[in-house]
Amino acid sequence: MFSDGEKKRRVEAVKGLMQDEKLDVLLTIGNGCVGTNAYGCFRFLTAANVYYGLQSALFFPCSNPVGIVDSEISCGELKNAGIVTECRISTTPIQAIIDVLKESEITSGRLGTSLDILPQSWRMALEREMPGLVLCDVSEPLFRIRNHHSPEEVALIRQCGKLADAGYAEVLKNVKPGMTEQQVAAELEHATQGMGADYNFTLISTGRFSLEDNQLPCIRAATMFDCVVAHGDCISMEITPRYNGYWTQLVRTISVGEPNEDFIKMHEVSCRIIKGALEELKPGNRIGNIAIKLKQLTEEAGYVFSYPCGHICAIDLNEERITPDNDRPLEEGMAVILHPSIITPKISSGIFWGQTYLITKTGYECLMSCSDDLMSIQA
Repeated sequence: MFSDGEKKRRVEAVKGLMQDEKLDVLLTIGNGCVGTNAYGCFRFLTAANVYYGLQSALFFPCSNPVGIVDSEISCGELKNAGIVTECRISTTPIQAIIDVLKESEITSGRLGTSLDILPQSWRMALEREMPGLVLCDVSEPLFRIRNHHSPEEVALIRQCGKLADAGYAEVLKNVKPGMTEQQVAAELEHATQGMGADYNFTLISTGRFSLEDNQLPCIRAATMFDCVVAHGDCISMEITPRYNGYWTQLVRTISVGEPNEDFIKMHEVSCRIIKGALEELKPGNRIGNIAIKLKQLTEEAGYVFSYPCGHICAIDLNEERITPDNDRPLEEGMAVILHPSIITPKISSGIFWGQTYLITKTGYECLMSCSDDLMSIQA
């Protein structure tokens, strides 16, 4: 999937990180499903989409990396990616990790990893079996190297945005009253996977848009149910495809039948709030300023602001949340999802709207081409 040049770039990035952090070994952990909070590091550093179980890989300053997975299938996928050429299969990965370290005569020094995702049982085993090793948290430098996207990665992220557009278009074309939420999800995922998505994280939630009925379709725990779409409902959607390991997200709420005046007003406000916050999308600006701006504009419009309002994405769907206290600066090539949830003061209804943006040298680029208009489907 990746060019030799891209793989070399990643290998060099690992070597540079290990040199900067004075590491004797780097341990990366990951899984193959919905990547979040550093699990995507394994996929980034190995260039492999391994879908089964919890995988790990050990990187050394002067020798080839060793992968540790739980099946022959995963081993083949890992080797085919081309960075990790030696692979161990084990159902007790921490023991395999300790065995590799002992074989490599690394019983002391500095072992770098993301301590926030290191299983506690693994940490205890390392401390018990390898007391000479110092465990070092390198979550921050790992975040930086996997979110400094190359032109190849940016091309994948852009293509993923087109998949989200296609899923939304399929909903507008084919969804009708009488369908269930699962059937709505099937329509959009048929489009995204038909264009090459390797995974979909889809949330669909339906219900009446009413200021009196105390229904919150846009913020209900939106796993798909057999709820039936009815005339007068709204349908809130998170359309989140992954393309060759990279994520984007499109968030929309549409009307089943003609929308009422309250729905129209909240849609207009939501679009205005997002547009006002786009001025914060520029290299060097702190991520927290985006959240502050979204909250300010929501409250000025007379609505209640609700978190989450967005997150950084790419090889992990949720790299970091957009919160007021996030001091990380935006960088060129970062992918940012904005999806503020605005709710009426009586917490009786709300709307969910947003999309993914790519940070450029001078500002941002929207990765979706679909309209911001409030759309409706008819019987």
